[in-house]
Amino acid sequence: MSQRLELWHSEEAVDICGTSITFISGRNLNTRHISNGDFTKLPSYDDNNGLIGLSVLERLANVPVKNVNSKKTTRKLSSSSSGSGSGTGSGCSNSNSSSVGGAEVNKILKDLEHLITTDDWIDKEIGNDDNGQSQSPVPNSDRKNLCLSDLGCALVSCSAVKNYIKLLRSHHKQCIASLLYGNTTKMLNTLFRTANYGIYCSEFDLTSSDSIKAGIGYAVRLALLDRYGLSYISKGWHAFIEMGAPVVYVSPALNIDLVSYLTKEFMIGDVIVLKKSDGNLANIEGRIDHAAFQKQLDSDIAAGKKPLIVIGVVGSPIFGQNDIISRLLEIRKSSDNYWVHVVGQGLSALCLKEPSKLLVNVLSQVDSLTVSLSLWIGTPPVVPVITLYRSVENHKPSFHQKLDTLPWWITCQYFTISKMTKRIENAYFLSKVMLRSLSAFPQIEIFGVEDPAEFANRVYKGVYAPLTVLVFKYKYPELEEAIKVGFRDAQQYCFHLFKTSAIAADQKVSSHTMLDSHDLTADNADILMNDSSTVSKDDLHSVAEYADSLNYWFGQGLISDNQELGLQIISLDDVHGSALRFCPLELAAAHYIYTDHIQKFIKQLSEALTIIDSTVAAKKSFAAIVAKYPSLTLVPVRKWAGVGAVCYVPSIVKETPMNDWNEKQRQQVSYLNLELVRSLRLVDNAFSAGESAVHHISCVKFGMLSDDKDLADLVFLVSERGEEIEHSQQYMDSLAEMIREGIETASEDLRRENDARLLQEGVIRQIPLMSSLVNWLSPMGKGVQNIKGRSFDLKTGQIQSTEVYYKNRLMNQTSVTSQEPHHTASKISKESEVMENVNGLQKSETLTVDSMENSEKKIKVDSTTQ
Repeated sequence: MSQRLELWHSEEAVDICGTSITFISGRNLNTRHISNGDFTKLPSYDDNNGLIGLSVLERLANVPVKNVNSKKTTRKLSSSSSGSGSGTGSGCSNSNSSSVGGAEVNKILKDLEHLITTDDWIDKEIGNDDNGQSQSPVPNSDRKNLCLSDLGCALVSCSAVKNYIKLLRSHHKQCIASLLYGNTTKMLNTLFRTANYGIYCSEFDLTSSDSIKAGIGYAVRLALLDRYGLSYISKGWHAFIEMGAPVVYVSPALNIDLVSYLTKEFMIGDVIVLKKSDGNLANIEGRIDHAAFQKQLDSDIAAGKKPLIVIGVVGSPIFGQNDIISRLLEIRKSSDNYWVHVVGQGLSALCLKEPSKLLVNVLSQVDSLTVSLSLWIGTPPVVPVITLYRSVENHKPSFHQKLDTLPWWITCQYFTISKMTKRIENAYFLSKVMLRSLSAFPQIEIFGVEDPAEFANRVYKGVYAPLTVLVFKYKYPELEEAIKVGFRDAQQYCFHLFKTSAIAADQKVSSHTMLDSHDLTADNADILMNDSSTVSKDDLHSVAEYADSLNYWFGQGLISDNQELGLQIISLDDVHGSALRFCPLELAAAHYIYTDHIQKFIKQLSEALTIIDSTVAAKKSFAAIVAKYPSLTLVPVRKWAGVGAVCYVPSIVKETPMNDWNEKQRQQVSYLNLELVRSLRLVDNAFSAGESAVHHISCVKFGMLSDDKDLADLVFLVSERGEEIEHSQQYMDSLAEMIREGIETASEDLRRENDARLLQEGVIRQIPLMSSLVNWLSPMGKGVQNIKGRSFDLKTGQIQSTEVYYKNRLMNQTSVTSQEPHHTASKISKESEVMENVNGLQKSETLTVDSMENSEKKIKVDSTTQ
């Protein structure tokens, strides 16, 4: 009699070769033991006899022994049927529900359920540190219980069910595995329109790339069996010596490192990444150059090597490009019978209701496919990546390989072919909608598409297949202008200016704008370099960097407001910068994306483009507007998408060039600008503080503008607030503090010099009567008698000797420039009122601490008072 394992989940059960399995509920791990079909309710979790006060971990370790005869904790187990004791796994042995000195199984399962479904116990376990001091609890706001769907609950229980099946009798479990494998193979062959292909499931606990790598590895194993036959099974790598070393050819579009993996697993040393074909985006993601592959193939055959497998890509991860698989099949017919394996998201097109006949015809001739079907239909990640392959002589799937199809058997029973097809078709439809919406904006560039509007129309008419991946960005007009100097791609122009030291005469610059070709030779490059109309290197580099910053700002805002779309900011390379990536196949089914989400995104994209256009327009007039305000200076800031940045220069350092500022001057200016930003942010949060990488000072950064006409008012606001802060009490207090520190420093220097003088003179010279006699007998030098005063420069914040000041004063008196700017009478009166609050300190070029009594505009400190 067949055994019955029941893990309760609603009231649904499935039969596998006579074995009834009912799957577990995701939130209720309460299992019921079997006793001839009768079930006894488990004891309540709260009935723990004083254990409730303990932590979960303490309860797991210290559950007391209950009376095994208690009605609440005892279940009588009987054999399922007569004769159940014979055969492996044919019956359930009788046991008590509790063991002496241990915990009852049901309590252990309850505690385990509590550990899994909540994390409140973590605070209790780590609430006290090693010293017994209480720690702050972990915030609860972001905690979310993992809620699995019905399908998710069933798939999670697959591992337990597979382990249970392995306990059955040999014939019984072989029948179950064969049934699972047969039904699953039939449904997936129907879905992908393949003929009697076998199935291999990668381990579910691997990452996505590792799962694909495992599928490719299985295809390589099949190719070895197909090419080397029984010799590979019996002789291993010795067969490579006798029949020729195998060579694996990998498409450049496959972003997975297979060299170390294949060398470790199969001892294959020749893993060749094929040369890229010339194309618009070859420097980012290339396709197989079939002419170069033909030459490589002929060279390897002539060297006595054996071409083993070619791994092609249909639907690359970045741009969705395809290798020409039909060309690979033609080369195989004319040269050597190598294995052809294909991966990529483009294989999902086979699952459409009406796929391209050409696509089906070509892909039905390949030897194996590795597909991430679980990603496309939105199942939990516990469902493995699958590899479909044609049958190979001397190879049969093992029992474990058949049993590994259990998750896919459940998935296929749950979804059916029609539902999986609908989910994949929905992803392609979303791609079409997004493509048409983006094509309506001339400011948007879609990579790989020459004319987006025309391409979208052809896709809707069925002439072209929808793109599996859309990569797009904002086209900065200033970069487009650089095309006029003769380069097809302005960013490529920047790349050549900064990344190459010599330009080859026969090199051509690739373009994604699909304009007329232009040869980049050394001659015309020199002409462009020397042409006065050509943008300089630094200017062009800043333009390219600003364009990348615009796209980064553009993407960040859209991603945060449209998280359900699964948008990503990807960095392509130094040439193309940052861009947005949209791949509905990866997220549409799991996130339940619909056209309403696309429409919401397009509306926000339109608003973002309006802001960017206004900002770009305002940036052109930014320098001219700032030039009207003497106190403002343009400063360069990197990686900032706003209009730009200015530095408010106070009058105290205005006469000194920025490049000549010392550290204290930079600190003074930075402090003022930080205060200015704080004041401006009370009015408009778009202002922010930044730092110039050139001058190393803080500055005021202007953000994005929704209307370029507001720029003049914003610049005026910055200038006005800067003047208010410069003449405010707070700023004067900071200057007074700087003066006080200078006086203290000068006094300390004078004290040290006076102590040194006393030490040099000796004690006798300090006695009133003896000092005169000793000085008459042994006069001291003039330099020892006279201690130089100290001069504190407000401009530089430096302490200098007054000897330098007085020596140069007469020579420079005619060339001294007034520190104070030209102010109106009203401003002068305001300044005078503010200056009265600085404790009577007079404003001057320098504040001198001098031992001699002759200092106008100086603060004197006599050395004798030190």
